[in-house]
Amino acid sequence: MSKISLVVGNGLSMSFGAQSKINHTFNSQEPLKWNVKCPSTGDLLISSFPNLKKLFVENEAKNHFDIFALALDKDYCRSISLDSSQVILESRHFLTIAFSEYSLLQKNNLDLDWSWFKWISSNKSRINGAFSLNYDLLLESVFDKLAMTYHSLQVNHDRKGIPLVKPHGSVDFEIADGMIDIGKIQYPMTNLFIDENDIPIKRLDSDNLLYPRTQAHCIIPNEANKYKDYQWVKPANNWFESIIKTSNYCLFIGISYFYCDRIEIDKIIDSLPLACTIIIANPSPPKEFLQKIKGRKYLVWDSLNGPIDESGKLYNLK
Repeated sequence: MSKISLVVGNGLSMSFGAQSKINHTFNSQEPLKWNVKCPSTGDLLISSFPNLKKLFVENEAKNHFDIFALALDKDYCRSISLDSSQVILESRHFLTIAFSEYSLLQKNNLDLDWSWFKWISSNKSRINGAFSLNYDLLLESVFDKLAMTYHSLQVNHDRKGIPLVKPHGSVDFEIADGMIDIGKIQYPMTNLFIDENDIPIKRLDSDNLLYPRTQAHCIIPNEANKYKDYQWVKPANNWFESIIKTSNYCLFIGISYFYCDRIEIDKIIDSLPLACTIIIANPSPPKEFLQKIKGRKYLVWDSLNGPIDESGKLYNLK
């Protein structure tokens, strides 16, 4: 039986959002506009993060990913009387709570007729691992629905099944119990500076997602991966890279190939055997990605409706 690996980007969430219509209120390209309530105050979430809100207000007409890029720009932040490190910290917490709300909405609206759900269902016994750059839990919701076992090196998760590597963090990650004790966390974060600690993580269940985190685990858009050598990332990456050496197919689903992600994606590509067929599931494959895989076997699935051919049938891999 041939083996299939998955490398997942925001395009998967965009596909589900379009199919389920939740993108009308939760556009994954514009999270700063989401109507999410703060778990501490009940007010609009972004209002509990004054530094991030100021950055947003000053740049409201810009693409949201570009706004997060400005959070990383120390000189720009200083020019509008902001501390870049504080904006980044607030961004991590904002994204964690916002995408927690989004993940619960995805789970509650998961449609078994969604083309990607049907395709994964048809091929679940052949999937040997997944690598996701998303914070949300859409892929996990699909795997759970299909009774597929997986883990991401959390201390409280049954370490069976396939690797699900989330090197940029996930909304269900929190530092493990007993690591750092600073009492009950509340937003706004007046005196909270807990970030970038390389310590064990635990997995939160769905009933505990909408609470302030001791440490949020989200690499913000356009940020180079500061977690790459962490104890829950590096071993998972190594495990995934060892598994894909036996893959017959590797699907890159909705990968934008941002410059800040290329080192990680290129490492996956370079770990694939030459006989492996690369499949690009993207209506607009990035030119730089196509250049990277030049000379290798690849297919492009460019339908806006997911992994289906011109006749409306699911693609079938031998």
